[in-house]
Amino acid sequence: MTVETDVLAEAALRFSESIRAERTSTFDALASERQAALKIIEALRAERGRRTQQASGRFVFGVALGVAAGIAVIYFVNQRASDEARLGLTAGPALSEPEAPLASVGERIRAAITDGQRAAKGREDELWQSYRKRVREQGTGDREQGGDPYGM
Repeated sequence: MTVETDVLAEAALRFSESIRAERTSTFDALASERQAALKIIEALRAERGRRTQQASGRFVFGVALGVAAGIAVIYFVNQRASDEARLGLTAGPALSEPEAPLASVGERIRAAITDGQRAAKGREDELWQSYRKRVREQGTGDREQGGDPYGM
């Protein structure tokens, strides 16, 4: 029995050594996979940083270009307006009512609202007048034909 026990002990020892070697190689493979994953994550972070920097650079360039274009437009419009004013070509406000120049933005807004209300009231009166004329004409036509002007 000692021979069999020794053979079994020897086989168990070889089996445990092979399991230990397999476990060690598995741990080594997992460690190298972890290192590769960390390198990939670092590369992705670097790429994201590069793209963010590139996008923010394009944004800043676009803002600067827009500001420059706006300044140029304002300059040229203002230049033309000042040339026209110097030559007396600008049309002044229609003076339906003699008023002092409006000083504040609030006064100008109130004046614009008043003008808008006045125009709306005029248009409303015009539409009512047109409506009454159509009703009168329709009523006259119905009476001539002997019909009811209200369609009853």
